[in-house]
Amino acid sequence: MVDETLEKMAEGLDAKLMELIEINSREVPYFYEEGVCSILYIPVEGGELRIFHHKPENQITKRPILFAPGLGTSPWTWRYFSLPLIGQGEFYFLETRDKKSSKFRNRLKAKMTIDKSAEDIAKVINHLKLNKKDFVILGTSYCCGVILKGLIDKKFTAPTIALFDPFVKVQYYRKLISILRCTPPFIISILRFILGGIALRGEKNKTQLERGQDMVKEAVTWKWRKVGANILNIDIFKQLSMIDEEVLVFHGTKDKHHPHVLYEKIAKEIPKGRYFFLLSPEEKRELVVGIIGLELGKILSQEGIPDTLKPFEKKKSFSL
Repeated sequence: MVDETLEKMAEGLDAKLMELIEINSREVPYFYEEGVCSILYIPVEGGELRIFHHKPENQITKRPILFAPGLGTSPWTWRYFSLPLIGQGEFYFLETRDKKSSKFRNRLKAKMTIDKSAEDIAKVINHLKLNKKDFVILGTSYCCGVILKGLIDKKFTAPTIALFDPFVKVQYYRKLISILRCTPPFIISILRFILGGIALRGEKNKTQLERGQDMVKEAVTWKWRKVGANILNIDIFKQLSMIDEEVLVFHGTKDKHHPHVLYEKIAKEIPKGRYFFLLSPEEKRELVVGIIGLELGKILSQEGIPDTLKPFEKKKSFSL
């Protein structure tokens, strides 16, 4: 019933979103291709993180976007994110410590907690001197949880904070994560494709299946085991009321792992939370995130919400 209600509300807006998707489905190089971005390595506790930086000569945006994608994902998974931004907007693509690219001097001492990743983002913001600028911080899934934790603990802030399908607690794969956190890394390495196959069994959505398979391929088992040891005990939802900043919560694609009702609840729980519902095709999810970044980057923070995104906002008075 909830999905049907929201889909009915989205009638008439789909055309506007599809127009944005069509405009931004550009034939440009992906951000990770040679010469498109500069690559930075930023020091954090015990190691360093990789960041892709794209700053076009003739940009149409007014401020940079700091983007942190979800848990364990690869640049390939987010290739469509960059299509709206290449040649038009400045962005930093941050690969957090759970990603394959992060480097640590001592894996035994390396921490893979959400708190530590929040500290990393604070260091990245300061290192890039974004704390002295107007900028957008944009995250998806697990890294939204990292951003939320950083806001709750007052580790950093940003003029504009946008989250797409934010993580607040583990909603699925709990048994598999429990197995991973109790299994030695070398055994996980041997069995990861089998375990990944079990987790993805029955997934009928081709795009979701491809994402999952890429995550399994890119997984660094000792990092995932450490993340698993921490992630099951996280419940950020209970702390959302402690956030002072305005937070823009975006959702739209329809699948079993991303229920509409959860994201509206998250936005409602944040005192200055705002909820945006963009009913987009599953295969366009990453592109839509890039569009959100581009549109927010076109305006300054004091200008509020860009006109292109205003129609998709659902007021807090909306009741399920």
